[in-house]
Amino acid sequence: MKTIIKTLSIFLILFFISCSEEVQNENPEFNTFNKLQITAIQPNGWIEEFLIRQKDGLTGNIEVAGYPYDTKMWATEKIKGSTKAWWPYEQTGYYIDGANRLGHLLNDASLKEKAKVQTQYVLDHINPETGRVSTNLADRWWRWPYAGFFRTYMTDYSETKDLKIVEALHKHYLTFTAKDFADDLELANVEEICWLYGITKDEKLLEMAEEAYRIFKSDIENRNRAGSDIQFGADRQPDHHVVVYLELVKIPAILYSHTGKKEYLEEALNGIKKAEKYNMLISGLPSSTEHFTGISELSGTETCNTAVFPHTFGYLLRITGDANLGDKIEKAVFNAGIGSITKDFKSHQYFSAPNQFISTLTSNDYGHNPGRMAFLPGHDVECCTGNVNRFMPYYVEQMWLSSENNGLVASLFGPTTVTANVGENQMPITITEATNYPFSENVEFKFQLEKPTSFPFYIRIPAWSSDTQLTVNGKTVDAEITAGTFFKLEREFSNNDVILLTMPMEVTTSSWPNNGIGIERGPLVYSYPISETTTIAADYERSTKEFPALEMQPNTDWNYALNLSEGKNSGIEIIKTKENGYAWDTGNSPIKIRVPVKKVTNWELKEIENTDNFKTTPEFPKELQTEGETEYIELVPYGSTLLRLTVFPKNND
Repeated sequence: MKTIIKTLSIFLILFFISCSEEVQNENPEFNTFNKLQITAIQPNGWIEEFLIRQKDGLTGNIEVAGYPYDTKMWATEKIKGSTKAWWPYEQTGYYIDGANRLGHLLNDASLKEKAKVQTQYVLDHINPETGRVSTNLADRWWRWPYAGFFRTYMTDYSETKDLKIVEALHKHYLTFTAKDFADDLELANVEEICWLYGITKDEKLLEMAEEAYRIFKSDIENRNRAGSDIQFGADRQPDHHVVVYLELVKIPAILYSHTGKKEYLEEALNGIKKAEKYNMLISGLPSSTEHFTGISELSGTETCNTAVFPHTFGYLLRITGDANLGDKIEKAVFNAGIGSITKDFKSHQYFSAPNQFISTLTSNDYGHNPGRMAFLPGHDVECCTGNVNRFMPYYVEQMWLSSENNGLVASLFGPTTVTANVGENQMPITITEATNYPFSENVEFKFQLEKPTSFPFYIRIPAWSSDTQLTVNGKTVDAEITAGTFFKLEREFSNNDVILLTMPMEVTTSSWPNNGIGIERGPLVYSYPISETTTIAADYERSTKEFPALEMQPNTDWNYALNLSEGKNSGIEIIKTKENGYAWDTGNSPIKIRVPVKKVTNWELKEIENTDNFKTTPEFPKELQTEGETEYIELVPYGSTLLRLTVFPKNND
């Protein structure tokens, strides 16, 4: 009897798949834009260099980070040392997803094989009686790691259209009930459940997804974490763990994309709006150490969110078509993301901040382990070590999207090449995006196609550029170009067409609490790079010769107040250097900004109470005391710094 039931179950699953019109309709019905295959996008220029450094750094050598990355990870019956706990599966799932995407972007066989060993083992060890993945744990949230790890299968299916992946995950999720995915982190699985619904059109999956979200909202115990709560649709100020919040705020938006129920989308957008209102930092990420902590000159972020943010905001961008979300993704990745790692991608911070004047194994004043602000190959908790491998692959795979009528969307900018099929006849096309953005104001799109073809081409117009210009083959486009929107260029494109996008970047100042002020230009935030004395913490257990644990102390003055005169940005000067190396390396920035400052005499490193010579970054003095004449210092992009001053106190003398 069991054999008959099992056979019937498999038949029904395959029937759903075969009837789903998956080739045309697997994308959500109510999306504005959709992803391309990840291999349709070829990184060039500094982006390729970044990804190669990532491969040669932690992503290709993750074992140096220690447990749980020095185990067999998911490719074993139980991760060594973890018979019950979910967290080693969460952390390694993050890494496998990032390594797999990076492998596809670089066409790197070793990285793809690293991921394949993991995913194939799991597929080969499905419980034959239940059809469930055999990795079952005993503690709360044990289903949460599926949500991160299974993204690897989503990428692989996009590349291969291997229905065995869909069949296995379909069967797996149908062994659960909606209540199994209603508790806090577990709700993140709705991402995969809806993805499977899009392919199979099995209404049971969509019903489960909606019911899980309903149950999640119905009981505070599903959302409560140490007295904090998540209510996306309410006015309640966010106070929850930020990784959880950002993972889950996309869930109602995903439900909207499959159902068209606008109340879902409204909840998601309200959740984002209030998170930004109360917590968004100059770096592009909300305060998150580890819960929301508001905005101050000392606020910082958990590095996990460098990956979670572009992933979640990418969903919202594709669903809504709101160009402003693209601006936010760029700002988060170029500043908070790149600013949390060493530029060889061999170490990273767990907590990172716009203002960080010291980075040692004892300088973290956000709570938890005192070493979390040091640049290490692995930390006391390894979630950020896994997630840091995902933020740039997430960025690159969303730089180009598809639109209705077989169009293309230039959604995020940087040097790349995209290959796709466009127009009514699905004409193959290659577009090379030649640019040194975000350092350059110009982006050039060069078209290659066999014969003239008409299709819609969407270009994101950043909100920060009020005078964007667009030319086609040297002729200015005679149409209104509105900042903060997608410009739709629909015409017959021919081989060797060239579109030039020019986005003037003005230097702007941004205001922050406690009379703080920041300097920004286009998508980049500018910081004063504090020269550091770096020592290797050789006795740190995860430190090796090739992947050292680094402690950094300032060896130059950093205690400056910005001293702007009356008038718009008076005293600020843009310096275009002749540097042409890797732009994120120290000293290589193509653009610097010279600003006037005054030395603050009553601002020193803060002594951490009840410790022996432990120091950390201080808040602003309550009353600034300055001396001497006005000096001039040079600021560089936030992402190229390690120690930095980003939010300056403003001198009002």
